[in-house]
Amino acid sequence: MSNMSFFASFQRRLRVPFLSTFFVACLFLISLVALAQVTLKYRMLNGYFLSNDAPVNKGKPTLFVFEQAETFEKVFKPATTMSKRPDVPNFNKEMVVGIALPATNKPPKLSISRVFVQDSVMTIRYIRMADTTLNKTPLSFTTQPMLLVALPTQSVLSTRLIENGKVVLTLKKQDD
Repeated sequence: MSNMSFFASFQRRLRVPFLSTFFVACLFLISLVALAQVTLKYRMLNGYFLSNDAPVNKGKPTLFVFEQAETFEKVFKPATTMSKRPDVPNFNKEMVVGIALPATNKPPKLSISRVFVQDSVMTIRYIRMADTTLNKTPLSFTTQPMLLVALPTQSVLSTRLIENGKVVLTLKKQDD
């Protein structure tokens, strides 16, 4: 009978380490999922305007992803009125993401908050704030608000655009 109590005691002792080991393993797996999200370094590109021939969505944001200079140059043109030269992307190491918003006569303030990749999906989060500066006379022309970002080349299956916390567009990669 002493053998039976020894095994029962042994099983009770195993139960506590097993549960704690299981708990630690679950935390490890959760941390792996969080680590799978890679934040990307990016740089803003200035000195460009959207071509009149650019294929934009009417009334909605348009997302462009460029991996080659030729396609980029068809959609975004260097601004010739600027005294500074436009920032030039290096397509040997970088890709460019362009965000064009519907034209308006009072452009919003735009800023990128985060760019990351997770599970072959690149996500660009940006903040859009209304311009609250007082302007006595309304602008007589419309401008196309846009953001241009250069980031390290990524192998992604789709790109997701999030404006102020809400998904506004998902673009699947097209086969060449």
